[in-house]
Amino acid sequence: MRSVDGSGSAAVHTADRNLRQAACSVGLDPSYWYPVEFDSALRREQVIGVRFQDTPVALFRNRDGELHAIEDRCAHRGVRLSQGFVEDCNLRCVYHGWTYAPDGKLCKIEHELFGKNFPSVKLRTFPVQVRYGLIWVFFGDPTLSKQRHVPKIPELESKQPWICIPRACVWKAHPTMVVNNFIDSTHVATLHNRNFWTRSLKVGAITQCQVDSDRVLVRQEVEIDKTGLLEHAGPVLKTNTEEACYDYPYLWATVGEAFALWTLMLPLDRHTTKVFLLSLSDRIRIPFTPWLAPRWLQRFVIPFCSRFLVGPLLDADGWSAELEQEGHGEHPTSPTIDPHPAISPCYQLTVRKWQEHLGRDS
Repeated sequence: MRSVDGSGSAAVHTADRNLRQAACSVGLDPSYWYPVEFDSALRREQVIGVRFQDTPVALFRNRDGELHAIEDRCAHRGVRLSQGFVEDCNLRCVYHGWTYAPDGKLCKIEHELFGKNFPSVKLRTFPVQVRYGLIWVFFGDPTLSKQRHVPKIPELESKQPWICIPRACVWKAHPTMVVNNFIDSTHVATLHNRNFWTRSLKVGAITQCQVDSDRVLVRQEVEIDKTGLLEHAGPVLKTNTEEACYDYPYLWATVGEAFALWTLMLPLDRHTTKVFLLSLSDRIRIPFTPWLAPRWLQRFVIPFCSRFLVGPLLDADGWSAELEQEGHGEHPTSPTIDPHPAISPCYQLTVRKWQEHLGRDS
């Protein structure tokens, strides 16, 4: 056991501390598919602004319903194109009306050019697609967009897709804080034990920590906490095993072959992450009864579960991630003690993937 008291300064976790600092300072590799918005949130002939780290993008749906993603910057004065208008299939700047085709080429200027030639301008565009009710954008090297795919969510690919409760939140926390919260379930006994709404699981021993090239997976024993709402609204666990995985850059977990959670991160800046959460269940019970809800009744039960079960749990997770971010900001160089076997491998994975991105980009 390594000491961190003042009498043994040489025993301070220097390597671990530096690794955590590195993981909390790097970004995520842009050469993956990232969700940016729910598909239902973007209507035809509408444009919105989305962001990945330092990359602002104008996302628009044309008159025919096709999606396009273009650099959010007019070449004229730098005004955000996401403040503009969709005209048929093109995107028009709100300031002077400079208009861009879906391929990023400037195609129309409505005002006089004062004897100058029509400028040859082509803004950067980004691959975009829709899957699982989400709009996904590939912000990195477009040549990799066909090699790297949107993650497959098996619970939504089955013949009888699982019930899905989607949420989107903005957490004032670096992705590393989100990963820490997701992978380390030892917080459940304290953070989620505070009231009836957030009490959900009792977490037991870790039975496996598996580190592969681009993922870290943890298996551990769990059981339903019979003093919480989950006992009265969710299906019975088929097994007493939870799997939580950092499948870079995505996070997924399965609980007892009855629940699943996908946490999809979109880093907005160095300390802010938009998080898309897909909470899945094979069946939902009629709350406070032993009966499973039939398919026709599920649409009435889902809003209850979303508001009173899923919402409070995920809100507590976001709050704790923000608290960790605040603590790191106040004590960035202070040593930390982390006995959980998956945390350091997750740090290493985050740092290595960022270094690979930098090497590829250079």
